[in-house]
Amino acid sequence: MILPTVAIVIPTRNRTEFLRRCLSKLVPYVSSHPECSITVSDDGDASVTREALRGEMGIVQVIQGPRRGPAANRNCGAAHSTGELLIFLDDDCIPEENLIATYQDAARKSPEIAVFEGRISAIGRAKGFADICPENETGGYLWSCNFAIRRELFNRTHGFDDRFPFAAVEDYELHFRVKQLSTVLFLRDARVWHSYERRVGWKTVKHLMLSDLLFLHIHGLEATRKTPLYCIRTVARDLLLKAPKYLRAGTVKDPGQLVFQCWARLQESLIILFWRYRAPLARLFYPPCCSGCESIHSVLADRQPPAEMRKPT
Repeated sequence: MILPTVAIVIPTRNRTEFLRRCLSKLVPYVSSHPECSITVSDDGDASVTREALRGEMGIVQVIQGPRRGPAANRNCGAAHSTGELLIFLDDDCIPEENLIATYQDAARKSPEIAVFEGRISAIGRAKGFADICPENETGGYLWSCNFAIRRELFNRTHGFDDRFPFAAVEDYELHFRVKQLSTVLFLRDARVWHSYERRVGWKTVKHLMLSDLLFLHIHGLEATRKTPLYCIRTVARDLLLKAPKYLRAGTVKDPGQLVFQCWARLQESLIILFWRYRAPLARLFYPPCCSGCESIHSVLADRQPPAEMRKPT
């Protein structure tokens, strides 16, 4: 039995405690399987992370990230790794010990499939409207914290689009492209555990909305099938279904976050309705607060985005 060579790629930034916890589940398998390797791309200070991983985790390759957001950081890790199957994980995940073996086995048995989607199980439960977790128990998503892709397809699609500066929509955008070229197989046994993370404030919502508008700008409204009605339905679903569910569960912390989310979606519906004026409307509704915001606004102002550079070939 010939197993495919594997490169596990983990982006990080100043989170050595999370990273060590994640790696502790991977290093024993990689240590006994020479066809596997681990590359950590650090958008913080790679030398600090290297020092923290000395000793039993010394087999992990740590490289300096480009400091241009998680999409660019993952691409950097992939470029500095070797292996025909790329497994992407996040540093705050807790992988089950059979994760790598499950991906290898699926890749060996299904050579016609190039993308494998892992299972993500939540630790605990949400305590309020600002708590999020990329839970994925039944498939249909390609969250960047747990999936595998053959390097040939990853290179063919140019990987993650590094015009996305935030940890938002960049994995959805990659999924949008790769599913046009390969079946995505969900692997229930390729499992990681992920805690809820509290993301509170208008800034987090603004970054998500700008990332969503960037996605629509690159691929177009027709291809993405995004309409003002879609946004309004999302708001209605949150108010009529999500809010009562949280109320019944007693998890009503940060109710202002729900208001922010609904208000932002209504603003997005207006931008889509007047799509020709998306750049000035986006700047009006979501004024820049950082270089990442400014970079998205610059792309939105380009009437002819270089989407062809990112389309599958």
